[in-house]
Amino acid sequence: MKAIIITIIIVAGTVSCRILTENERSKIRTFDLKELPKIANVKLSDLGFVDIEYIPLETNEQSAIGRFDLRSVTDRFIVGNNSYIIKQFNTILKFRDDGSFETKVGTLGRGPTEFQVAHDIDLDEENHKIYLVSGFQEKFNVYSETGEFVKTFMIPIHAPLQFRLNGSNILCYLDNLQGNIENSFIVIDTLGRIIKNFPNKYPFTLNKKGATGIGQENLFYQFNERLFTKEVYSDTIYVFDNMGFKPHIVIEVGDRLLTPEARSKFDLFYLAKNFISPIHLFEFGDYLYYEYKYRIIPKSDNLLYGFLGSKKNDFQAFINADQGLINDLDGGPAIQPKTIKDDNTVISWTEAINIKKYVSSEAFKDSNPIYPEKKKELEKLANRLKETDNPVLILVRLKQ
Repeated sequence: MKAIIITIIIVAGTVSCRILTENERSKIRTFDLKELPKIANVKLSDLGFVDIEYIPLETNEQSAIGRFDLRSVTDRFIVGNNSYIIKQFNTILKFRDDGSFETKVGTLGRGPTEFQVAHDIDLDEENHKIYLVSGFQEKFNVYSETGEFVKTFMIPIHAPLQFRLNGSNILCYLDNLQGNIENSFIVIDTLGRIIKNFPNKYPFTLNKKGATGIGQENLFYQFNERLFTKEVYSDTIYVFDNMGFKPHIVIEVGDRLLTPEARSKFDLFYLAKNFISPIHLFEFGDYLYYEYKYRIIPKSDNLLYGFLGSKKNDFQAFINADQGLINDLDGGPAIQPKTIKDDNTVISWTEAINIKKYVSSEAFKDSNPIYPEKKKELEKLANRLKETDNPVLILVRLKQ
């Protein structure tokens, strides 16, 4: 076997997710969340949604999905132009746009074409490939769009990481579990060569009380064909553009923003009670949606906040994210925003049994939705579903 020598080019990042000056902050959209919010009841129509669609995910022996929750750092939901990919820990399932099951992706194991832990996945639609990273194995596996193994390439990174494909490169985020990682973001190419490093701006020394795992350290999302990121220690969302980070939106939360100093001093319970723990972040239409936990108390009913803010006017509202947006389109179950299908379509999902129960409830029977014909369609769907079926995707669309 011939030895393959790969030249690694390392360029220090000169532009990264730094703290903004007051002058810079004044020039970008800022949402003030410093005051504890009052929870509001927001209807789908309040935000301009005009259409709703249900897509049951096919259920068979290969495609069965357990409880799926993006609040878990092990779960991921990828939206393609004509497909959906669900990563549930180390199980990766691909469904077509109509919800029919297409294939299982990858094989768990120690072989050369297998993986031990799927830290993250992403979809390259232009080249019809699916990428999977196994950080502790220091490798990416690449699969065809139908799930067949294509190749492996090694990376000079030994850590749990998130990544997103960005053109011909890959933007990686390294979890800062011990506070001592050298670089937070690393750009690599699809051969595993380092293109650019972005130094860790938030180092800390972990003591005996310090919390190693805090949930989502970084949130990626895509909107308007651009890639965005927000670190847990920063109040700023950045857009990754031209091999650098540019400030996009500021979310001010005051002393509830987690700091490296607090993480080094306090245990997980203290942090969960006194600092915001981010869950979801994305944009749709003219709105920003930011979901987070705060004041988490063990063995209590802890409120999950969902912030909705307009990027064009003064509209701001907080919802109970577990209860979601009131569905006044067809009178069906509330919509818990999860991600987007496109810039004007929000995706939610719920268990099949939840739809069946809700449609049989008095609340549904007494509802007077905007579209009565869609209420009848939902009743027909509920009658077709089995309680043990896979989750049902719910797509709501804005008026364009």
